[in-house]
Amino acid sequence: MSQVAAAGKGRHPAQRYIAIARIALQQTLAYRGTAVFTVLILFLWIGILFSFWGSAYEGRERIAGYSLDEMRTYILLAYAINALVGWRVGSGMMARIRTGEIVIDMIRPLNYRTTQLAIAVGNGIVEGFISFGIAIGLGLLFFDIEPPESSLVSMVFIISVLLGFVTKVLVIFLISLLTFWTLQGVGLMWAQQSVIAILSGTLVPLALLPGWLRVITEILPLRGIVATPVSIYLGGTSGLAMLGFLGLQVGWLALLWWFTDKAWIRAFRAVEIQGG
Repeated sequence: MSQVAAAGKGRHPAQRYIAIARIALQQTLAYRGTAVFTVLILFLWIGILFSFWGSAYEGRERIAGYSLDEMRTYILLAYAINALVGWRVGSGMMARIRTGEIVIDMIRPLNYRTTQLAIAVGNGIVEGFISFGIAIGLGLLFFDIEPPESSLVSMVFIISVLLGFVTKVLVIFLISLLTFWTLQGVGLMWAQQSVIAILSGTLVPLALLPGWLRVITEILPLRGIVATPVSIYLGGTSGLAMLGFLGLQVGWLALLWWFTDKAWIRAFRAVEIQGG
C-alpha cells in the first residue's frame, strides 16, 4: 500500500497531508540503517572538504572574502541545509512514473505536488534535520563556529532555510516530471543533483563562480536553497539586502508553486496507458 493510500479517507485534506508526512517519517525510520549511512557519508564528505580548504588557505587569510573559519562554517551549513531534502524525494517519484504506478496517484483527490512536499517533510525530519542538528552542534563544539549575531538573524535564517527547503522540493518535482517523456530517471537525477549543488552554492560559495555565471545565480531560485540562508547566518546579508533576498525567495516560491501545478497538468496529458 502506498503512502497516499495509507493516509486514509474521509479526512480534511490538511490532515491527509500530515498523515502522509508521518507515514514517510515512519518508513524512513524503518530503514534507519540507510538513514545513518546517509548521515555518515555527509560528514565524511564535509571532513574531506575541511582538509581541502585547510590546504587551500595555507599562506592566505581570505579567499573570495571568506576567512578559513567562515569557510568551514559555510561548508558545514551548506551541506547540512542541502541534506534537508535527500535523494528519496525525486527517486520515489521517478520510479512511480517509470513503472506506471503514478496512474493510481492521478485518480486520488489530493494535489500530487503537495503530496510530494509532505513526503519530503517526513523524510527530511529523519535524515535532514538530524544531519542539520548534528552539523550545527559539532560546529559550535569543535570547529569554533560562531552562532548568529542576534536572535533576529537566527529567526530570519530559520525562515530562509524553510523557504529554501520548499524551493528545492518544487525544483526536484519539476525535474522529476520530465520522466514522463524520458521514461528513465537516473540521468535526470544525477543532472539534478549536480546542477543544484553548483547553482545553489552548496559545492562552493557563489562568489567563487565565474562572473557571468555568478550574475545568473543571483537571480535564479536555486541560490535560495543554500547561499541565501548561509549568507544571512554569516552576517554577509543584513538590513534591506536581507529583506530583498527573502523577498526573492518568496517570489520564486510563489512562481514555482503555480508552475508546478501547470506542469503536472501537462504531464498528466502526456500519460499513455497500455493494457491487454
